[in-house]
Amino acid sequence: MLRLHHVNLSIPVDGADAEAAFLVDFLNYERMELTPGTPPQAKWFEGEDGTQIHLSEDPEHHPSSRAHVAVDLGDGLNVLRSKFEKSAYEYTTYDGPNGPVLFCQDPAGNRWELRGTLVS
Repeated sequence: MLRLHHVNLSIPVDGADAEAAFLVDFLNYERMELTPGTPPQAKWFEGEDGTQIHLSEDPEHHPSSRAHVAVDLGDGLNVLRSKFEKSAYEYTTYDGPNGPVLFCQDPAGNRWELRGTLVS
């Protein structure tokens, strides 16, 4: 069975704290405990479904204008939208035929597509 394990995102040097706050406070990822043998610079986060986001500092970080991470939040998108309305993050929404979508950029400028459940 094919299952996504993790996505590795580039972030600017010294951008880990802002990125961690976005992942934990907005998307409900949890910071992973590092096991013995894991490189000390590892910055790994895990969602409740077991998928992970890994962060790699890159002194030449340039976010892509098209590449993005898409996450299905189901009914949780409404709660997240409320958080975004009260924050300084810019975002756009789209109510498509497969349900609502919120597009945003994380503190490193990486693009996110946050999908919700179609309400009938």
